[in-house]
Amino acid sequence: MNKKILSLVLILLCSLTQISYGQEEKRTKIEITVKDGNKTIVVPVRTATVSFTKSTTKDPADKTDSKTYFLSIDFEKQDINLLRAFSTSKNGLDGQLTMVDSFGKNPSRKFEFKGAKLEALSDQLNGDYTSSYFSLYCTLLIIDGVTIE
Repeated sequence: MNKKILSLVLILLCSLTQISYGQEEKRTKIEITVKDGNKTIVVPVRTATVSFTKSTTKDPADKTDSKTYFLSIDFEKQDINLLRAFSTSKNGLDGQLTMVDSFGKNPSRKFEFKGAKLEALSDQLNGDYTSSYFSLYCTLLIIDGVTIE
């Protein structure tokens, strides 16, 4: 009888551990914040990639170096207000990507961007999964207070 009770308690403990494990929140919270006129739009982000390239070839007619700043952002679902803001903006939008570790062990990150325009859009839809992907071109990028030149 003791073996039965011990086995039952062990199974119950394992089940409770699995239930509580499955309900954990994400450790890292990533959000994009964009100012569209007097509105602030905040949208959760699944993943984000920041890319910077500086042209190695220089056009003699152009006296400045060519710089390219890109943000690639993957959302769990499409946010129509964010899409509308980027699709109607003629001069680009200013905003930021922030990343915060909910455990407080890793430092927070802040990626500020200026003049961002929607370069590419991809939506994936099926019965079990949705995803939206934005590729943004920016005129200026500031990473944790450091302006990328």
